Amino acid sequence: MQIVDHKGNAGAIGIPGRGNWKVALGLPLLVLISCFLITRSSVFSAKQSMLSNAILADMLITAPLLYFLAIRKSNVSRWTVVRVFILCLLAAGLILNNPANELFHFIKFWVSPIIEAGLIFFIVRKFYLAGLHAKTSGVNNIDFLFHCRKMMKEVTGSEKAGNILSSEIAVFYYAVSGSKYKSIDQQETFSSYKDNGIILVLGAFLSLFVIETIGVHFLLSLWKATIAWIFTALSFYTCLQLFAHIRAIGSRPCRINSTSVELHNGLAADAIIDFDNIEEAILSKKTPAEGLQVKLALLNGLEPHNVFIRLKNPVIVTKVFGIQKNADTILFYVDCPAKFIQSLEAAMMRHGSRVI
Repeated sequence: MQIVDHKGNAGAIGIPGRGNWKVALGLPLLVLISCFLITRSSVFSAKQSMLSNAILADMLITAPLLYFLAIRKSNVSRWTVVRVFILCLLAAGLILNNPANELFHFIKFWVSPIIEAGLIFFIVRKFYLAGLHAKTSGVNNIDFLFHCRKMMKEVTGSEKAGNILSSEIAVFYYAVSGSKYKSIDQQETFSSYKDNGIILVLGAFLSLFVIETIGVHFLLSLWKATIAWIFTALSFYTCLQLFAHIRAIGSRPCRINSTSVELHNGLAADAIIDFDNIEEAILSKKTPAEGLQVKLALLNGLEPHNVFIRLKNPVIVTKVFGIQKNADTILFYVDCPAKFIQSLEAAMMRHGSRVI
């Protein structure tokens, strides 16, 4: 049985074989190390102006080219070459440390911004096309975080890095433009915040964080202003994350699709489960005694659950900051849990899955 989750074909990620990874990462690293050793030699000191351009060409052309040749026959995204180029550009700035070099100045202030702008355009275009495809398919609402993870994985070439970046992007998206899902019918889409008071609880925590941040800022500023502002920036970003999670709870309902069920709890946790992988869905507030359990909650002790699903095979639950956990028992909360169970069983019967 195939487990369906938001990652798609996870097994296709990466370069086949451990040896290829070593080659793909080792060759650019060897170029960077060689360039670094050359810049520390007496020959470079004597002919710095001539060798600087040659070293720059090796770091910005040879190193990314070697990486590309190593991954060209794999299923790693070609966009990861851009990541290698940017890393090599940063390394060149540290190794050469010569702002007077005209070629380096041109690449840094002209070529690099163009590449970064192209990368941003690529990501925005992907989201735009995904939205158009959803509309033509009759889907009015697409899940931003799922699509963001998919795009970031393609851009970075790493699932873990893509999940982390997606989590940070989602914070700003839901904090600024996230809105409540407007088509909740408690038949195919189910809210998870109306009856448990979680919005009020998280709102109280958010208010306390803001008040505490202001108070601690003034206390620390009496000691050292720099430390006070660093603490305040980190605290306010934490508040922004909590605020985004509160808004995402209303934007990301649980959904029963034609072949799977999507379980969401804001930015705290989510999973997609194929009908064929469901062993049983139980309406209960008790915690089962057995199983590899994961609760879809930000605060496990304060957020109740009223449904849990046992699975035939473990699936991956993605939590905050892209942290992934395996689970064969998933605990979560939905409004109208009895209707949720009935709708899930009906959808599984239509799909031909066995209902227990």
